[in-house]
Amino acid sequence: MHPEVGKDIKSVNIRSTRLKRQLLMPPSKVDHFQNFLKENLKSEILVVNTNVGMEIYYYSQKDCSQFIKESLLIHTITTLDSTKLKFRINSSEQEVFQCFEEALTSFAKYPRLFLAYIKKFLYLQRANSESIYLVPILRGYFEEVYERLKHNHNLPYFDSIEKARSAQKIYDEDDLIKKLVSEILMKRHHN
Repeated sequence: MHPEVGKDIKSVNIRSTRLKRQLLMPPSKVDHFQNFLKENLKSEILVVNTNVGMEIYYYSQKDCSQFIKESLLIHTITTLDSTKLKFRINSSEQEVFQCFEEALTSFAKYPRLFLAYIKKFLYLQRANSESIYLVPILRGYFEEVYERLKHNHNLPYFDSIEKARSAQKIYDEDDLIKKLVSEILMKRHHN
C-alpha cells in the first residue's frame, strides 16, 4: 500500500463509563447508522460496535468527528445517557493506529473479549469487502499488532483465532474468484 493512502484515515472512539457492559447500539441500528454516515459524509465508514464501546472509522480529508459524535448522540438519545460516554477523536493516521493498537493490546488481557473482537473484526472485513481504503488500512494495522502480540506470546485462544483467520483467507480467495468469473462473463457478454 502506498504510504500516502493512510493519511486520511480518522476515527471516533466511544466508551461507556457505566458498569454494566452492553452494546452502545443494537446491531439492527448499527447498519442503519453506518449507512446514514456513508450517505451524509460521502466517505467510507466502518462501525465496530462491542460491549466495551464503539469505534467509528472513516476515510476523509475533512474532519467529520463533530458530525459523527452528534449523529451518534441523536441515534442513541432514547437508549443512552450521554453523560456516561467518553469520546476520543483520532484525526491522524498515527493517532488511529495508536488507538487501534491500545484496544487490541488491552483486549488481549481478556481472552473471551479478545476472541469476540477478532471474530467481529474478521466479519466486518468480509461485510465491507468493497472498501477501497478503510478495510485494507485496518487489516494492515491488525496484522502488525497481531504479529507483535503473537511474537510476545500475548495471544489468548491462539488456535481459535488462527482457525478464524484461515476461514477469512478462504473467503477472500473465493470472493476474488467470483469477481474474476463475473468480470470474464461480463466481457464475454459485451463481445
